[in-house]
Amino acid sequence: MGIISRYILRQIWIPALVASIIISFVLIAGTIQTQLKELLREVPIAQITLMDISWISIYSVPTLVGYLFPVTFLMAIMLAYGRMAQYNEIVALKAAGVPLKRLILPVILLGMLLSGICFLAQDVGQPWAQKRLTHLLRSDLPLRVTIDMLPTGAMHQYGEWRVYVGRKEGGTLRDIVVLQPLPDGRANAFYAESAQLVKENGVSMLEMRHGHYIQAEKGDMVPRTTFEVGRRAVPPLSPRAMEGERKSMSLAELFALERETAEKLERTQAKPVERELRAVRLELSQRLSFPLMCLAVSLLAAPIGARIKRAGRSYTFASGLAIVAVYFTLTKVMEPRTSLPLLVIILMQQTPNILLGLAGTALIWRVDRV
Repeated sequence: MGIISRYILRQIWIPALVASIIISFVLIAGTIQTQLKELLREVPIAQITLMDISWISIYSVPTLVGYLFPVTFLMAIMLAYGRMAQYNEIVALKAAGVPLKRLILPVILLGMLLSGICFLAQDVGQPWAQKRLTHLLRSDLPLRVTIDMLPTGAMHQYGEWRVYVGRKEGGTLRDIVVLQPLPDGRANAFYAESAQLVKENGVSMLEMRHGHYIQAEKGDMVPRTTFEVGRRAVPPLSPRAMEGERKSMSLAELFALERETAEKLERTQAKPVERELRAVRLELSQRLSFPLMCLAVSLLAAPIGARIKRAGRSYTFASGLAIVAVYFTLTKVMEPRTSLPLLVIILMQQTPNILLGLAGTALIWRVDRV
């Protein structure tokens, strides 16, 4: 790699790294806030450690790479060339006989490399991270909750039980109600003035005092028994249902799901299946289109940046924002509103990359013309 290429790439990767850190911090903070807001409905905040928040942050990064790399790379290109123009470095290189195409080439090659990295991140890194994030949020954290951690004043699902706790006094639960469902749909009910969680031979037991046991009705009878002390084994918790399943899949798995869903739609013609098929196809098309954004923006931003006069960094920053706005506006406009064949959806989602690439190719062809 020549001196000029190394110099240009050094001007790009430093602002790109700084921008990536800042934007990642903002995006990850928003992701954590959203995840914790939902999680705190079931898990007491005392059970969420700093390590849990750190893992949520780490697992969120691969999902953001497809958006983060192209945007920060674009802004870094514009800022790097803007700085070189501001200090007449581009003019000096042209005076030395260096064509502008020579200044653009390393940026385009870097864009191709980053597109490959984004593709791998979305096809390998994102499913890996999403599965672990889902396991943490839907299994690890909820399974830490014990009955004495349940918030008061509301009915909660705890394993097979439905549990209501009136208030707490230290480790004692007051005015507790437990509904124990039966296979036939009926339920036994327990009410106790106080209860505590105890261990008996390694098994968690709910020890209830001064209460009533109301059996499921038998005909016209509702048997009721008063007890001083009653114990029941606490039911084990089960992981919550997986959500965001498509983001946990690789491209090969998504293609298999698309074929399976398409066959199911042919058999059933059901509207929910049609919506699911559209969502799968959209996910597939975005996985294939967003990684190529790095290459597309490098093809357009590099010749624009190389021809920038001494307009200052605000101009280059505004130019970068305009390209980002155009790209994502086109992406939203081309998003299908109805179920279409997979190839058509893929081509529609590739439209921003194709348009930016064609515009960039035309500018590169004319970049050395006066």
